[in-house]
Amino acid sequence: MKAPNAISHVPKSGDARATEQFSVNVTPQEKKVIDAIASGEIRSRSATARMLILRGISQYQQDSLIAD
Repeated sequence: MKAPNAISHVPKSGDARATEQFSVNVTPQEKKVIDAIASGEIRSRSATARMLILRGISQYQQDSLIAD
């Protein structure tokens, strides 16, 4: 019997949904900002950092297209 909140599928390497871990160093002030955003969005710190990274990547790509 499966636990009610168990993950039924863990993406395998190469799967578009697979993720990898890496460390990010932030200042105490940046951590406070991330924590405040996470609290307001009702997200984990990790999910908030990922969201901000993805938004930053998108903005970077848009800015790079404009510069070209």
